[in-house]
Amino acid sequence: MPQSKSERPHKRAKVEQTSRKAYKFSNAIDIRRALQNQDQNAQIEALSALRSNLAIKSGETVAPQDERLALVVQWMESSPGAHDIFEIWEGTNQSSNLSLLVSLLSSVLTLLSSHFPYHSHGIPIIKTLLSPKWMRKITSYISGSNELILVSLKLLNSISHFGGGRERKTLFEAFPWDTKTLAKVSHMRRRGKGDAEDVFARPDIRTYYIFFILSFIDPETSSLVKSTFLEQQRDIFLSIFKGLSQDSYLVVRKVLEVCWVGLWSDPKVKRTMKIGLFAEVTIGHLLKLYDRPVAENADGDHIPADLVHHFLLAICTRPGLGICFKDKGWYPRDTDVDVVDEPKKGGKIYNKILSNILKSLKVNEDARQQELALKILVACPELVAGYWPAVALTLEPRLSSKWIANVAFFGLVISQPIPVSSFLIPGNNIYQPDPPPLSTILESILPSVSTKMHFSKGLQSTSHLVQHCTALALARCLTKLSCVFRAFQDVESALEEDESGQWTRRHREVEREARRRVPEFQVVVAFSQMKVDAKEVKLALLGESAQRLLWLYHLCFPQMVAEARFDVGKLLQGLVDASQDTVREVGNVCGLHDLKQLHVLRLLQESDQFTWSGKVANSSNTYLHTLLKIFCATHTKAVRNTLRSLLRKTLAESIIFQEHPDEVDMWLDSLPTSCRGTGCEAPDGAALTDESDGVATFLDDCAQRCIKTPYRYLEALRDLLPMENSAVDAPSPLLMTVLEQFTAKLAGKLLAASDALAITGFVRRLVFKLAGKQRDLTFLRIFSGKVDDAAMPENLFSQYACITAAIRREVSIMHKCFSHFQDVRRHPEPSASLKVDDFLTKIEGVPLPEGSNARIHNAYELVDWLRFVEHTLQPQDIVRLAVVVERFHPPALKDLFENLHPADSLMWECGDLKTASRHLLQVLSFDWMFMQSSEADIANKRCRETMLECLFLRPPTRVQMEHAVCLIAHDICSSMERKSLVCDLLLLLLVIMRRALGELSKEDGARLKEYVLLRAPSIHGMSMSGDLPDTVQEALCAFLDVSLDPSSEDDRTMVSAICSYWTECFKASIQSGRLQTGRSIKLWLRYANPNNLLNIIDQACDASNAALTPSVLEVLEFALDTLRGSFTCASSRIPMSQLLKLYSVLPNSEVLEEMIAVAVTSHLPPCHDGQPPRAKTLDFSLSSRYLPSSGSSQLGILPADFISRLFQKAIWTESTSRIVSGLVYAQSGVAKEFIAWLNSEAWTTIPFEPLLPAVHGVLDSLGGDAIDLFHDTVMIALFDRMLPQRHRPEGLRRLCIRCICILIKADATRKQQLASLLQKNMQRLAVDQFALESVCIASRLQSFSPLADLVTELAERGLQWAVRHFSGPEGEDDEDRLILAQLTNIAKKGFKAKAYFVEPLLTTIVQNRLADTVALDIGIALLQCSPLKPVVVNRALQNILQHPQFFKLCGSEESSRRDLIIRFIAALFRLHPTNTCQPSHVIPLMRIYGGTISASDRNLLNIFRLYEAEKLTPISSILAKWSPSPGVSVSSPLDAVQNMDPIRMLRTCHVFPIWRRMSDEQEDEKVGLDEQVYDPLFVTLFVAQMLVHHPPASSLEWVQTFRSNVFSLLIRCLSAKDEKIREASLGLLARVWKSVELSDMQEKQHALYIFNLLKNLIKPSSDGPPLRLPSFASLILSHALRGVFYPSNFIYPRTARFLLQRPELDVTDVPMLYGMLYGSSDNWKKERGWIVRFLSDGMMSTEDWKVLKRRHTWELLSSLVQSSVRDQALRRAVLEVLANLTSNVQATTSLVLKSSLLSWIEMQVQLPQSNEDTLAWLRILENILITANTAKLQRATNGQWRDALCRCLSLVLQNCSAPSLPILQQAARVALRLSLASQTSTFHLAHVFMAAISILEQLEPCIDFSKSSSVNGPAIPSKPPYHGHGLHIQPPVTDPLRAWGGIVEDLWQASMTLDEKFVKWDALTGRLLKWRGIVGEDGSPMGEWARLEAVRVSVSSIANCVQ
Repeated sequence: MPQSKSERPHKRAKVEQTSRKAYKFSNAIDIRRALQNQDQNAQIEALSALRSNLAIKSGETVAPQDERLALVVQWMESSPGAHDIFEIWEGTNQSSNLSLLVSLLSSVLTLLSSHFPYHSHGIPIIKTLLSPKWMRKITSYISGSNELILVSLKLLNSISHFGGGRERKTLFEAFPWDTKTLAKVSHMRRRGKGDAEDVFARPDIRTYYIFFILSFIDPETSSLVKSTFLEQQRDIFLSIFKGLSQDSYLVVRKVLEVCWVGLWSDPKVKRTMKIGLFAEVTIGHLLKLYDRPVAENADGDHIPADLVHHFLLAICTRPGLGICFKDKGWYPRDTDVDVVDEPKKGGKIYNKILSNILKSLKVNEDARQQELALKILVACPELVAGYWPAVALTLEPRLSSKWIANVAFFGLVISQPIPVSSFLIPGNNIYQPDPPPLSTILESILPSVSTKMHFSKGLQSTSHLVQHCTALALARCLTKLSCVFRAFQDVESALEEDESGQWTRRHREVEREARRRVPEFQVVVAFSQMKVDAKEVKLALLGESAQRLLWLYHLCFPQMVAEARFDVGKLLQGLVDASQDTVREVGNVCGLHDLKQLHVLRLLQESDQFTWSGKVANSSNTYLHTLLKIFCATHTKAVRNTLRSLLRKTLAESIIFQEHPDEVDMWLDSLPTSCRGTGCEAPDGAALTDESDGVATFLDDCAQRCIKTPYRYLEALRDLLPMENSAVDAPSPLLMTVLEQFTAKLAGKLLAASDALAITGFVRRLVFKLAGKQRDLTFLRIFSGKVDDAAMPENLFSQYACITAAIRREVSIMHKCFSHFQDVRRHPEPSASLKVDDFLTKIEGVPLPEGSNARIHNAYELVDWLRFVEHTLQPQDIVRLAVVVERFHPPALKDLFENLHPADSLMWECGDLKTASRHLLQVLSFDWMFMQSSEADIANKRCRETMLECLFLRPPTRVQMEHAVCLIAHDICSSMERKSLVCDLLLLLLVIMRRALGELSKEDGARLKEYVLLRAPSIHGMSMSGDLPDTVQEALCAFLDVSLDPSSEDDRTMVSAICSYWTECFKASIQSGRLQTGRSIKLWLRYANPNNLLNIIDQACDASNAALTPSVLEVLEFALDTLRGSFTCASSRIPMSQLLKLYSVLPNSEVLEEMIAVAVTSHLPPCHDGQPPRAKTLDFSLSSRYLPSSGSSQLGILPADFISRLFQKAIWTESTSRIVSGLVYAQSGVAKEFIAWLNSEAWTTIPFEPLLPAVHGVLDSLGGDAIDLFHDTVMIALFDRMLPQRHRPEGLRRLCIRCICILIKADATRKQQLASLLQKNMQRLAVDQFALESVCIASRLQSFSPLADLVTELAERGLQWAVRHFSGPEGEDDEDRLILAQLTNIAKKGFKAKAYFVEPLLTTIVQNRLADTVALDIGIALLQCSPLKPVVVNRALQNILQHPQFFKLCGSEESSRRDLIIRFIAALFRLHPTNTCQPSHVIPLMRIYGGTISASDRNLLNIFRLYEAEKLTPISSILAKWSPSPGVSVSSPLDAVQNMDPIRMLRTCHVFPIWRRMSDEQEDEKVGLDEQVYDPLFVTLFVAQMLVHHPPASSLEWVQTFRSNVFSLLIRCLSAKDEKIREASLGLLARVWKSVELSDMQEKQHALYIFNLLKNLIKPSSDGPPLRLPSFASLILSHALRGVFYPSNFIYPRTARFLLQRPELDVTDVPMLYGMLYGSSDNWKKERGWIVRFLSDGMMSTEDWKVLKRRHTWELLSSLVQSSVRDQALRRAVLEVLANLTSNVQATTSLVLKSSLLSWIEMQVQLPQSNEDTLAWLRILENILITANTAKLQRATNGQWRDALCRCLSLVLQNCSAPSLPILQQAARVALRLSLASQTSTFHLAHVFMAAISILEQLEPCIDFSKSSSVNGPAIPSKPPYHGHGLHIQPPVTDPLRAWGGIVEDLWQASMTLDEKFVKWDALTGRLLKWRGIVGEDGSPMGEWARLEAVRVSVSSIANCVQ
């Protein structure tokens, strides 16, 4: 700004300062007096002083007690609307005065906006300012002086932010946005830099303007205002970005924060609008901020580049958010199968904006922009292919920083991950059948930007840096290519493709094309062989990159490498040197050398040209020698693992290890790991060389000899193997070569002393490793003897005594490994040697060398000292030695402990291994720890745990476990005579097996168990031994418990041979009469097959009593106990006579008794006693055996002595009770005998609980006949025992309840006496005790009128319990839920409860359980039958409405809870409407009312209408503040209408509830979409209120109202059945028509044309109300009117053209039928789908059917479906039309008779159907059965239509692809309706039942039959007929068990109509009886009837068999 202008405020400041001294404003009178001064100068001074007094600093918070706020409030109260200011404003024109006035008003509004109570004072001011007069003045000031512009914008900001933006919408409508000066204002900045932190304190004009624009999109602004502002003033908003790069950091941050929080984070603003705003131009403005990368404040955190960077990352790099669309990865947007591999010119992509942004990013100059580009490419892989030609990176090799940056960025882009997720079908885990296009794949790996030429040139460059960068980039490309190949291979294997598969072909194509884009292999070879005279680091870098390229070429292009004839073995020549000591010292290149080794080894592993037998140049050694030396020398884990894998692969393919691939690891693990320095000597002067070199040379020579003459060594191996033992596993023939050469070279003195010692140590370790594989040690003992013979002292080195002793020591250790625990261990000398002590003291004082090599050499010198020392060492010596070795080199501890002699027991005694650290265990091995252990160590539990921890320190493998187990098994085999040692070894084996089975896979665990139990000779021998000691037997039993699972079929099969052996032994012992191995037999019978056990039982039954000795009976009872888990199967195999014979010899066997009980009950119907099934998973395959049709005569032959013996038992078990109960049901004679036994009172000494099932059986089977046989005293005593008692199981409690109810109902003479007993018993019990008995008995006796008083008392006890229960913590168990369900049933049956019992329960429910649906259900039921006082009802209602969670619960997504709460409220309202209908009760309901057609909202609307009827007052005043969106306040009904969801309103037009009436009648109909559809009645009434009180005043308001689609719904209401709704809608439309004629909106003529068409359609009726308009006419006009205000909708031009082409609309015709159904435009598919949906929506009545019938519409649709078999969308849409057609009687009858509908359906359902289509067809079939005129169809077709329906139903079930419970539910209901129809073919019905039961059998394994308590009430299916909307929606199954029971009942009821039983009728009846047992008598009356009939028939059948 000019200096003169900037000085004016400073000059005025002095005046204001003096003014403030002269003017003191203490109250409103002072202000008004000062403002009314006629002196203009004095008035200006007063205004200036007042402005200064009321000024607010930036960021200041105004407190409620602020003096300025109090002064303003007082002023506004005396001068409302600040008319003093406006009077002065009108009378002045001076710029300075105007600035004071505007600024003062801004301060006043800011103060009044600070607190809500004072907003009312600011509203009049704002309304005045927003009036046209004053808004024109404020707008004119924007073109005035700078100061006036500034204060005007400040005032506009104050208005916009007043009250949180409450007047923002009005400000937006009033402000003239077309003012030309706004463009100028957007560039007016304050001159000079100023203070950046002062931007908010003193904003300039541009800043105020930006804040004003941002206020319309900030988070406080409603989404509707945001959308309107951005639609209409898009350019205004975008103008703030043009100069944003020049604004301060704080302004930029404010703009970006508001854009993110207010715009991008608002889901209600359309994303298309957001994306349109942030297009390339806007992003281009934001990218300019990257040019400001320096901090602009002192703290250094205000960096604009960082700010915009994070904003762009948020909107550009997250798929699905911002401007980043989720693409299809490497797949194009529109895939054309024919040209899928050809790049499209200007091809279609999802992210066009991001593609253009990428082109403008400076990735080489700014790291932030590079990060943005990389993340965009990661989020949008589709952009990579088009990125390279667009940016044109300079990739031609040259030594420049720009090229290095380019090629580095190139490599980063290529290295992005593969979009593997795009390979899957969206929404599924199945791979797509078609691979991505070839061009896209290649451009993402090796772009076609001359990559071959550039890479070749770069690798051949003279600059080493260029070569290195090129190699790295090429390596990234090849790495990406290898990852793509692996991904393709995964897809190929998943799809099981062969060579002709699409992915396989694409794999070959990618490989072929990639070969053309990479340099020739010779170029890479030349690069790798290039001689470089450079420093070592540079040489290492180039070598590493060259070896990496060679490996990647071998990995990706094996054919190219094969063609080049490259000798890969040459790469090994330089690797040994890289592993030597000299290289280890060079720390900076050691890692590179290791990496180089890794690349070469991986290359050799991939190459098929490499063989280990090839010779190294200028050497007699092979490559094996080199690999072994590297393996011994390297300390890098990755190199060692890769080398192990390479050796395993190459050696396993040779004849040496062809039969023994697992042995390779043993040979490798036996290689020496010691490292010696130069000049080392033994104590006897022998030179000590590196052991690895000598062993590697020796093994290489042996391998060469073995491969030349392998059969020679195979024969030698065969000669050495013991032929009599088949358990010996032959090792590799190389072992014989080693023995031969070792013997020959020692005899010929061809080995140096050091090499001989190294080879002997290697052989010793190898033989010990092989011992872990051999099941028999005979061969290894022979082999070790041969080694001993070869290493005799005469063949060794006489001149080197120490070497000779060390070799003999190695041989001694080898022998000791084969005689572990056999020889007596040597004990060390009691005193330590002084020489040893001096030596240890000396080495303990040696300082730690600096070099790592020196430390390693020192450590291994100490290991050599241990091998050569002549003196016997003490444990403390080993401790000291281990400490020093660990200090030098911890890995050397492994060699130290492995060189200890096992006979000395020093390993466990020297170091405290029982508490060894994890670090120490890492260098030890389990096998040597075990071998060094003594018998005492094995017995020590802590030692065993240490060995176990060492074994499982790393993830175990099966082979390792087998080796460990094999070592233990060898010691068990050799120590069988030592019982304690064998037990301890078995315990060690037990813990290993337990841990291994827990960590290994299931397959590996099974193989390990098989190895231990069947292949390990010691364990298998123990399993077959019958004379094991007791302790060993117990240990073996514990081991078997861990290893085997008796319930596992696989485990039983594995040990079946052992079990069969013992069963045969048992049979033989029975025949011989001697049983000496009973314990062993019992041990293995647990794992025997049930058939073997049954054979044992059969054998015992056939044996004489003399043979059944006590030991035999003990085994026999154990076998019966083992069969406990499979009684049902076992009892079917064992005749009853055999069971009774066993019972005679085992009278006290509970197991046998239980087996007899199962046998007895198995011949009765399932759940014959009404009790729930005993098993959680029911086996229905046996159901047919239960029923009498199968014949069950075994129960009729039970001897009388068996029954009398049962009655004489002193102790009754549960099995005894089950036997007696079953016999009572089966034979009436047994029942009478049992009653006689009860009358004898012999039962009084027996606990009552076991007797109860039998007593219940008598009462249940004989009923009143049984009661007459009881003595009075016995009956009273039994009844007294049945009364509630503590600690009684739930099942017995339910039996007692049933017995009590039977006795009270059936015993007429003792009825009152029994009821009195029950009443007295309950009165002495607490309320919270035995509530279950109270409510269950009351529920059963409720219909028995003579006991009404007893029922009332019991039910009231239940209510008291409910009060206490609901007062406690939430959560119910099964018993609580059953009590509540019974209480609900009692209340719903009309129970008249006293008010003083109901009132506390209602209070408790309201206060504590308002969210509990069960409690609400009880409360609603009680309100219907309890007389409550008005004060109680009012209190309950107030408690609900004032509940803290009320609005949250009623606004939850759980509709059932909301419905119950509102039903509860409605029931309270209806009790005493005069008292309940109060404004305080109705107003809170407004917040939860949604205006939808749902049942809860209809109940609320009925409450509102009840309020109007009672108070005779319209509810419009209360409804004026109703808002369609909870939490969003509205100012008028107009705002509410405009905020209604237009999509939901359109859905209401589609799914119009034609049944809705204006009367108060309760409609039962339920619309399909429920909460997603508005209530047309409410919308009509609310629109009427809006038009009366707040009609739209401006064109914009009219447009917004039309866009809400409410007027479209009014047109749709003209098709309603209710004449009052039609009349109201027509009146409202007339009012709208007149108002539109007077408006000036742009769409006026279009809307009037539609209204005129509508006017011509309305025909006045003589008696008043308008006639109903056909649905198709109202629907097309609704669509046309919506299209006018949504012109972007594709249907708008079509409806407009259709209506404009005709002067009037023909209501007898289907609009646009042929043109849309058979359209030929580009959008023909969309048009066809729309017209089919239109036909579905319009078919609502008979009149609509007549319109469709006239044009033969159904015939057109049916032919269209037949010609479009694969168009699933069309088929589903036509099915929706058919569903609406079959919901109409006339339409259904006509279609069946005249259009052959059933024949057409029969053809259609023969195709495979999805679940949704299957459900739709079933619903359509049910529609036909319900709505068709059956009498007419019967006469016309002679009943053939029902047979056709049967065939259709059968085909639907047969062709269902994935059946489910909802489908079967629907099918069962259709089958039931079909069966109830007369003259239906039983043949076709039987087919339907067979198909349904087959599906039921498939679904039953997924149902949990144990949850009987969850079945509380009948399931409520949706009511037919079914309409189109929701036809394909599969309802969720909340209770699968209840759904299963309903299906069974429906199918069984339907099957009873058949004349003959079908095949699966028995199974179906068994299911029904078990369903009755699950839910009880009340849950299934049909099942109860079937149970009684089944028992009656069963008893008759058995009686006939007896006769």
